[in-house]
Parts: sequence; C-alpha cells; structure tokens
Amino acid sequence: MPDIERYRIDIMSRTLGELLRRQAATEERLGRIETRLGMEPAAVPAAAPEAQAAAPPVRLPVEDEPARPASPSVTPSRTVSATVTPSRPLETSMGLTWLNRAGVMTLVLGAAFFFKYAVDNGWIGESGRVALGVLAGLSALAVADRTWKRGHRIYAQGLCGAGTGILYLSFYAAFGFYHLLGNGVSFALMTAVTAAAGGLALRYGSQAILVLGLLGGYATPVLLSGREDHPWFFFSYVLLLTACGLAAGRRGRWRGQELLTLAATAVLWSIWYSGQFGPEKRFVATFFALLYYGLFVSRNNRIAAAAAQVLAAVALALVWQRPHAAYPPLSLALVLTGLAAALRRWNHLAPAAFLAFWILWTGWHPGPHAGISFVWLTAAFLIFLVWFLRRLPHAAALFLTALNPALYFALCYDLLARGYVDYRGLLTAAIAGVYLAAAYRLRNRDGLTLALLLGMSICFATLAIPIQFSGYRITMAWALEAGALVWIGARTGQPRAGLAGLAVFAAVLLRLQFLDAWIFPSASSYSLVWNARFLTFLTAVVSLWLSAWWTRTTGPRLGLYLAGHYAMLWALILETLGVCGRLAPADMAASAGRTAVSILLAAYAVVLISTGVLSGRVLNRWLGLGLMALVVLKLYLSDVWMLSRTDRIWAFGVLGVLLLLVSFLYSRYRGSIEGWWRQPAVK
Repeated sequence: MPDIERYRIDIMSRTLGELLRRQAATEERLGRIETRLGMEPAAVPAAAPEAQAAAPPVRLPVEDEPARPASPSVTPSRTVSATVTPSRPLETSMGLTWLNRAGVMTLVLGAAFFFKYAVDNGWIGESGRVALGVLAGLSALAVADRTWKRGHRIYAQGLCGAGTGILYLSFYAAFGFYHLLGNGVSFALMTAVTAAAGGLALRYGSQAILVLGLLGGYATPVLLSGREDHPWFFFSYVLLLTACGLAAGRRGRWRGQELLTLAATAVLWSIWYSGQFGPEKRFVATFFALLYYGLFVSRNNRIAAAAAQVLAAVALALVWQRPHAAYPPLSLALVLTGLAAALRRWNHLAPAAFLAFWILWTGWHPGPHAGISFVWLTAAFLIFLVWFLRRLPHAAALFLTALNPALYFALCYDLLARGYVDYRGLLTAAIAGVYLAAAYRLRNRDGLTLALLLGMSICFATLAIPIQFSGYRITMAWALEAGALVWIGARTGQPRAGLAGLAVFAAVLLRLQFLDAWIFPSASSYSLVWNARFLTFLTAVVSLWLSAWWTRTTGPRLGLYLAGHYAMLWALILETLGVCGRLAPADMAASAGRTAVSILLAAYAVVLISTGVLSGRVLNRWLGLGLMALVVLKLYLSDVWMLSRTDRIWAFGVLGVLLLLVSFLYSRYRGSIEGWWRQPAVK
C-alpha cells in the first residue's frame, strides 16, 4: 500500500475515534443532567474499544508538501484554543507586511528612476536589456506560482508583484528608453500584463495582486501617451478598466475594492486635467466625470458613493472654474441628486451632497457677478437649513446645521470684500437673526436642537468683534486663554469652562491656518525659527498639549493632542519651505520644497513610531503609521510627477529607507507590541 494511502486511512481512523469519544462524552453529560432533573437517564453507549485503541497517525517525511488543514482532525475545543496561534494584531500586520511592501515598492521605483538616469547618460546599453527584463519577470511569476503552492502566501504575493512590476518596466523601457516597440504594441503588452495580474489575483484569491495589476493598468496610458491627447479613448479605457476592477472585486468578495478603483480613477482624471485640459474639452471632461460618478454612486459601498459625490463636485469646480452659464444648473443637479438619495433613506449621501455644493462654490470663481453669486449662496444656505431642520433631531443633522452658516459666511465674507466691506457686520447680524427666528419657531422641539440654534445665534451676534482684529498677538492670546479655560474647567469640575476653551481653540486653529501662516510675504522677510509666526504656532502647540494633559475626558483629550501635532507639523513645514526658499535656486525651490516636506513628514512619523514603541503608547504608533501612509500617498500621487529627477531619487531613496526602518522596528519589538495588545484580554 502506498504511503499516502496509509496516511489517509490513519487520518480517517483518528477522526472516527475522536467523533465516537465526543459522542460518548455528550451522552454521559446528558445523562447526568437528566438525573438531576428527576428524569430517567438514557443509556450511554460504550465507546468502541477499537476506536479508543486506534493507532496514532503515521507522520510521513514529505518535505515540499504544504501544511494540511486541521479540519479533518476533530479535537475538543480546549485543545484547539490551546494550540492555535493567536491572530496577529492589525498594528503589527501593518508594520511588518504593508510597510515592508511599501518599502520594497518605493526602492523599486527609486531604482527605476536611477535606471532611467543611467540610460540617459549612456551607462547602460540597449541590446538584450528588454529580453532579460521579460525573462526575469516571467521567472518571478513562475517562482511565485510554485511558492504559492507550497503555502508561502506572503512571499508569493511579493514575488508575483515583483514579476509584474519587472514586466511593466521592461515593456515601458522597450518603448520609452530604447524605442524598440511602438506605442500600440507597448500598450497591448502592458494591457496583457494587467489582464494576467487580474487572472492571477482571482486564481490565488489575492486582492494585493489585483491591486498591483490595476495600478499598472492605470499607469499604462499615462506612461505611453506622451504629449498626445485622445480623451475619448483615454477615458473609455479608464472606464473599462474600472468596471473590470469592480467586477473582479465583487467576484473575489474583496472589501474596499470600490475605494481603490475610485481613488485610481480620480488620480488619472486629475493627471489628464493638469496636463491636457482646455476650455474646448469641458464637455468630455464633464461627461466622463459624471459617468464615473454614476458608476460608483450605484454601488453598495456607501463610503465609495459618498466619496464619488464629493469628487464629482471637485471635478465640476475645476472644469467650470470660470463664469459660465452651465455651472449653476450642474451644481444644483448634483446637490439635488444627493438630497433626493437622502430622502430615500440613503443618509450617507446627505453630508456628501452638502459638502459637494460648498466645494463647488469654493473652487468656482464668480468673476464680476458677486451679487448673483451672493443670491445663489443665500438660497442654498436657506435650503440646507430648512432641510436639516426637518431631519432633526439627528446627530449628523445637528452638526451640519452648525456647519452650514459657517461655510456660507466664509464664502460671503470673501464676496463682500469686493466693494461691500461695510455690509459684513450686517451679514453677521442677519445670520444671527435667522437662527434666532428658527429657535423661536422650534421652541417646542427638544432641548438639544433649541440649544444649538440659540448658540449659533449668539455666536454670530458676537462674531463681528473678533473678525475686525488682526495680528498674530490675537492668536497667541486666544491660545493662552483657551488653555486657561481648560485648566479651570479641569480643576473646578465645570465642564462648561472646558467646552468654552475648546471653542476658543477652534478659533485659534482657524487663525493659524488661514491668517498667521501667511504673515510673511517671502522666505527672506523673516529669520528662521525665531520669528513671530513660529512662536505663535509654538505657543498654540504648548497650550494644546498642556490642555490635553489636564483634560480627563477621552474625546476632547484626543482632539487636543491631535490638534497639537497638526499645528506642530504645519509650523515645521512652513519653516522647511522657508529654508528651501533661501538655499535652493529659484527654478528648483518648488521641487526642493516638496522633497524636503516629504522627508520631514516621514521623519516625524518615524519619531512618533519610535516614541510609541519605546513608551508603549499605541496612539503615537498609530499616528506615525497614518502619517507614513500619507507620505507614501503624497509621494506616489503628487511628488512623482512634479519633482525633478534628482529630487525623485532622493525622495524615493530616503523614504524607502525610512519605511524599511519602521518595518525593522516592528520586527524587532514585535513580541512587546503584541504583548501590549494581548495584555488587556489577559487581565
């Protein structure tokens, strides 16, 4: 009898024995329960002696055979819980797997840029390079398939991704570097690689491989288009690729696939807009933007639908940024679509429709027609107010009711600056009167609604005084005042003082963002670090972090701590841009600034993760991971297209090293981190 057959018989014998023993134990337990209840106990059949004396299974020395699943061996639950390795926490999964993948991809792209640089300087010849690249890519895919069959899934995914990337790079080198292939042939080959990646993803059941293939597919028209522009073909290809990606995600039941394809579609639309858009192409740009919007808003993913609502608004704001008769009906149609969906109890689209309108108007330039724009904004403000009040008392509706006048006032404040400065106070008083009238109209509503409406009325009634002031000293004084209010509230146990401090801190952040950050006209007009702007930001940061230390409530404490990091990062970015503006040549200042900012953010993320690992604080580690993810997105979606060749090499190289350093930290302290995650469960 072959060894494998004997192995299967042993497994079946052991399984049968375990089933008989468990049945005997269940019958015995049931008999004891019936005895205690005064019922006649049922006879418990004795376990078969042959099953009890079943011989242990024979372990065959098969080296390359993958590990067999544990489902054929039925064991008691106590044994299973004692032998199964606890699942890896999400944090260490990101630190080991995702950051490692991002680091490898970053270094591969850095090597690709260096390869392009070497080709331009004549360091690498043309003969045989493409063939070797294709052979290496196919070999990597073959090894990945064999590795996958042996059960090493993470390694197989990495090899498959590397093989796919090498094939993309080889075909692009044949087209862009060596000019061995034409545009059409290169496009067909790279599209075939994309299709192959999708097939491998479905075969292996790996969403990561599908994402890599889609990234290559989305990058194909950008790499091969050059200066030629065929918008109908380009957008149709993107639409087909997006539809295939959504279909593959639905077939593989991969969650989040809609968000990934939506992000890629938005990026490609943005790339085309930044390089090829003209006034004569408004129709095709609007047509496909709305077509993509309809594709995603009809999906079951609510987040993707809401994001598509906002992205469509951004696209329309960019296309119709000049005064045009088509802009008002388009903006209104998009808003009414979202509100109509909300009336059908799709509440997730209501905030998106609300934000979409204001984003549209923020990106649109009204030109000389300030009066007409003011009428449109006022009508929208009243429509949103009535709609949200009819939806009260919901938490989201309460929040949007408070946000609606703020956005309306911000836009009208800018409109009134064009010859109507004296009417700003009247506008503020009018908003206060509207909310006071709404509070009187709804005086029989719940207390929370009435308090919100009265509070907004009081806020706008008193807003005229501080908006007339100017200067960074106001921000510093407000920051110190807010910190004092939080300290008083913590010491006296009065929550209202703490809430007032939080409101003042909100005003401080707004002033820092929109006023104090722009007090210096150029980098040479102030001294580095020791200047009014940095001292203002530093005062706000210290006040925010001290207030977070004093606060005992989890939500406000977290918000103050995050706001402090935001202000600190913003201050460091401004100083970094100032250094680049002074030291770099005028034509290289923008590229050097983007590179320096990316390196600064990555270094700040490493500091957060390092302090989180050494101190055991999970919040710092998560903040560092999130910031590192934003840096990677910034590098891939923005810097890679805007940096100079040397800055790209520096940015990708340094960021790749920092990513691998973070991955090493998680690998080095993995036991401690997972122990911290499991510690609350043990207690």
